[in-house]
Amino acid sequence: MTSTWPARSRAPKRITHPRLGLLELHCQVLLDPDQSQSLLVFTATPGSESAEKLPQLSVVGGQRP
Repeated sequence: MTSTWPARSRAPKRITHPRLGLLELHCQVLLDPDQSQSLLVFTATPGSESAEKLPQLSVVGGQRP
């Protein structure tokens, strides 16, 4: 199966979350065929500290400060 959305890799991003601290994430940019829309996908290296923190975002995101 081929994708009609070409992917572009970007350098790893370092994001500091107010509760979780530093997240080191890889960013992949998916572009539609006309390149009028893009989707950014952030992932962490499996087994890394950032990968362990990512599931916590769904919990922390739903809490009020």
